[in-house]
Amino acid sequence: MTVAVGARDRSKAIRSASPDPHFGGFESLRAVAATMVLLHHAGSLTGGRLGRLSDLVAVFDGGVAVFFVLSGFLLYRPMVRRSIEGVEQPRWRDFWWRRVLRIVPAYWLALSVLWAVGAFDLGEQWWRYYFFLQIYRVDTILGGIVPAWSLCTELSFYLLLPLFAAAVARAAAGLPAERRRVLHLAACATLWASGFAFRRLFDTVWSGRRGLAFNWLPTNLDLFAGGMLLAVLSVVWEPGSDRRDRLDRVATPVWPWWVAAGALFAWYAFRVGPTTFEAGYSGWYWQQRQLVLAVFTVLVLVPMVFGDQTVGLARRAWSYRPIVWLGTVSYGLYLWHLDLMELAVEHGWMRIEGAATGAVWRAPSRLAEADWYLRFDPYVTLAVLAGIGMLAGLACAATSWYGLERPLQRFRGALRSGRSPVRS
Repeated sequence: MTVAVGARDRSKAIRSASPDPHFGGFESLRAVAATMVLLHHAGSLTGGRLGRLSDLVAVFDGGVAVFFVLSGFLLYRPMVRRSIEGVEQPRWRDFWWRRVLRIVPAYWLALSVLWAVGAFDLGEQWWRYYFFLQIYRVDTILGGIVPAWSLCTELSFYLLLPLFAAAVARAAAGLPAERRRVLHLAACATLWASGFAFRRLFDTVWSGRRGLAFNWLPTNLDLFAGGMLLAVLSVVWEPGSDRRDRLDRVATPVWPWWVAAGALFAWYAFRVGPTTFEAGYSGWYWQQRQLVLAVFTVLVLVPMVFGDQTVGLARRAWSYRPIVWLGTVSYGLYLWHLDLMELAVEHGWMRIEGAATGAVWRAPSRLAEADWYLRFDPYVTLAVLAGIGMLAGLACAATSWYGLERPLQRFRGALRSGRSPVRS
């Protein structure tokens, strides 16, 4: 049923929704995902000289997939819970404001500082980087803060998600509870399948855009949908129900899930997945890659979402304060680390044989200008680069978090006053 409510009634309706639980392991998982991406970039700068380890670090960019699945789960769960409970959704603009406040200021800070110190030159197209449009042109997609391509994809998802949730909630209104649950699962499953369909289209019909499209939301929808499906299950299988009790029993032991996830990831890295950039994003390799990364992340998440959260060494470990802190500042680490490592190579803090030739994913032209090298063992090179990226990256990330990101969170509710009547 469609209703209009005033600001006071609407606030009361929003408050009547049951509270979302706290998922204690998610900050630690963010720390792991950011570290994976950091090691991927450190490995790429060694010039592919790591032997079989190159196969592994080449697919550590899968940490980005972990972030996507996490976003799907955390952002969709409150929406689907409100729909299942028949509670009105928050205003779209409030959702978008909170996401912009969380993502944009820290990115603009990193982009501006790194541009000012000469980490890159944004050129005449500088505005594309500030407005998250760089992934739509060949000449800008690998400029600026390269890992920020995922922010463009995330922001596209933020635009889509409230509209998707509202459409599903409207379709589910008035249905019996069981059919409402099935509809939510079917909608997310359709979103999952659309990711495979879009990749097929960009690999065949629109193949000329494939080099850009792997950064776009349509080809990554299944990753977000994987988290959304898990979110729906965590809501519709309520604590105390037979299905939830069975799942909690199975999910309480953490290690079987994580061993399965690790085995799947290793199988892809060492037996299946190509390390070359072009092959990894074409044909069946592309489909296989996305499927593996989605399933891998879901397997990791299951014991974090379900099961007795007071049992097991792993659950105590992911509550370890230094790891939680690393997850808290992981966004800044993700933004800063790569250019800090490249600056270290470029300005002589260290010179790496092969850094400019044979990198897994790109060879920045400025690194090719290096005229002398310290001939490190490649594994020492990896360790030193990763250390520079981690330590310098954390210093910048902590400064950004405590000086900018955390203070800005006080404005998360800035748009909540003076609400006008809304429809849901």
